[in-house]
Amino acid sequence: MVLGMLIFMPGICFSKEKSDSILLNKIWSYRRNFAHKIGGEKPNVYIRYTLNTERRNPTLYLIPTFFYYAQGKREFLSETYGKLRLLGENDYRIDRQIICNTEPHGNQVTSAFTDYIVPDIYGMTLYDDRILSPFYRKNRIYYRYTVHQDNTNIAQVSFRPFLRHTQLIKGSATVDVNTGRIISVVYDGEYDMIKFHVDIMHGTDGSNSILPQRCQSNLRFNFFGNRITSNYLAMYNCPVTLPDSVRNVSDREIMDSLRPVVLRKDEAEIYQRYDEERMKEVQPKTDTVIKKKRHFSRFLQKVGDRLVTSSTMESKDASVRLSPILNPQYISYSQSRGFSYRIQFGARYSWNQKRYLTLSPRIGYNFKIKQFFHHTSLKMTYNPKRNGYAEITVANGNRISNESVIEAIKNNHNDPQDYEGKDLDYFKDNYIKVHNNIVAFDWLEIMAGVVYHIRRPVNVADMEKEHMPTVYRSFAPAITLHLTPWRKGPVLTFNYERSLNNVFGSNLQYERIEMDASYKFKLDRMHLVNLKAGSGLYTNRKTNYFLDYTNFHDQNLPEGWDDDWTGHFQLIDSRWYNTSKYYVRGHASYESPLLVCSFLPIIGRYIETERFYLSMLSIQHTRAYSEIGYGASTRLVSIGAFASFLNTKIQDIGFKFTFELFRKW
Repeated sequence: MVLGMLIFMPGICFSKEKSDSILLNKIWSYRRNFAHKIGGEKPNVYIRYTLNTERRNPTLYLIPTFFYYAQGKREFLSETYGKLRLLGENDYRIDRQIICNTEPHGNQVTSAFTDYIVPDIYGMTLYDDRILSPFYRKNRIYYRYTVHQDNTNIAQVSFRPFLRHTQLIKGSATVDVNTGRIISVVYDGEYDMIKFHVDIMHGTDGSNSILPQRCQSNLRFNFFGNRITSNYLAMYNCPVTLPDSVRNVSDREIMDSLRPVVLRKDEAEIYQRYDEERMKEVQPKTDTVIKKKRHFSRFLQKVGDRLVTSSTMESKDASVRLSPILNPQYISYSQSRGFSYRIQFGARYSWNQKRYLTLSPRIGYNFKIKQFFHHTSLKMTYNPKRNGYAEITVANGNRISNESVIEAIKNNHNDPQDYEGKDLDYFKDNYIKVHNNIVAFDWLEIMAGVVYHIRRPVNVADMEKEHMPTVYRSFAPAITLHLTPWRKGPVLTFNYERSLNNVFGSNLQYERIEMDASYKFKLDRMHLVNLKAGSGLYTNRKTNYFLDYTNFHDQNLPEGWDDDWTGHFQLIDSRWYNTSKYYVRGHASYESPLLVCSFLPIIGRYIETERFYLSMLSIQHTRAYSEIGYGASTRLVSIGAFASFLNTKIQDIGFKFTFELFRKW
């Protein structure tokens, strides 16, 4: 008996392992084999959620979209009936047709909660750009699987992450053994301070089998003693189809006729309390003092909400978008540039779907150089299909240097003087830019226009003492070509600008040529490679000129983690941007959710993304310059450490951070 067990046990084990692998391969291949097409569907959807503020304190006022939940009622209910417009994998839009909710002023809960209602379990990520799905083949290296199967056509597949991490989940799925179709799945995870438990029932055939038929999500949010829970129920493929003309209608009676499942007792009580309060508000009040206090309280609430929450005001043809004034995401710090802060606004007016006007002001302040920055663009879009628009931009740029001014001053003196610390070579820059953009061909986009600069010295008094000009003007036609000759290849950019003398007081002559190439290569498992390379050259030196490149310049205002850190130098002296008549640069970064620090105890589980950086530069009159760096993005901050080198000799070490708290809220 023992001998028989020793002989046949390996065969039994290998057979079990082989059958498990066969089932997992069926799951990973199911979308490709049975339901690969997903776009274009418009199933009817019913969504209901409750929100309960279990514990709260004054810090809740600081959370975007949660200002109204920091006081007053603690329980809220919302229902929506409409259409789910599927645009592709992890790309959808819900057209709301009938809406009922008890939230203050018709407020909608943050998208950080609503994102959990349409998971894509067969995709690389469950929700847009986060949470690696265990049912995507190339994500299998991050998970461990256990298959339990009786003598039926149904199996239970349990999965757990090989490492506790915010981008990974734990749970189990019920699977059809014959096809690999996931019948239902339950999982738990945590991302961006939200712990979630999700229970999904999938459809049975075709594209419906890769979409949820029913999804229930229980969310729990904790922040500095605040605790908010929310329960979501989403049901798809509801039987009643409403006309597309019905949009954003608030009607409880219609919702009662459409609701596919009855309300629970606690949900019905929320509606009952809400109706009773509404009845009290519409009753006539004789005490004008009470009325004034109520109106003043609502006014303070609106003002406070605008301080911490972005808001959008819409009408039939126009909309205005305001960013929050107190927003830590708009603060950044780097060793070379210090602290910066910015806020932005936006407005849009539409004549029709093909013609609209947008206004985009942005202001900021750099604390190191003590300067305000502004950038306002007015854009008239006349052909969205071909990206056709005309735009006017009014802004002030970074402080720029002109070393030829110092040379001219020194030549006027027989005895050399010390001009250190007087900032005679620094100038403030104000400019206006007018251009038109159009996609001429699928592979060629053309932007042509003019730019007018007015530069004045920072130290006007000393410039006047030295009998030097205090205003430098330039008027230059410019053209920019964007070329995409390959469908999935790099984007090539060519920029040409030439100043014209004696036009609108222009007293500068220059000619500049720049070329740039950028390529973003998306890999599996949320890995990303960013490559950028470029060069520039000034070809005209007839008069004093400012070396002001388009693609090689200083950044004094924060633009965000995903925009700036790859394509710019972090430790370079700002003077280097304006000292050479040519430059050649290259940048590369590699991004992954799990690289180095994710394996650290305690803090590693909260790291969402890690990056490695490499930048290189060659300019006139200096040795080869390079920077290497490492960065990590968490729910709170993005932090980067960088080191710079001249040839192989280390020059400087520095750090940079931007706040990421509530970035997606």
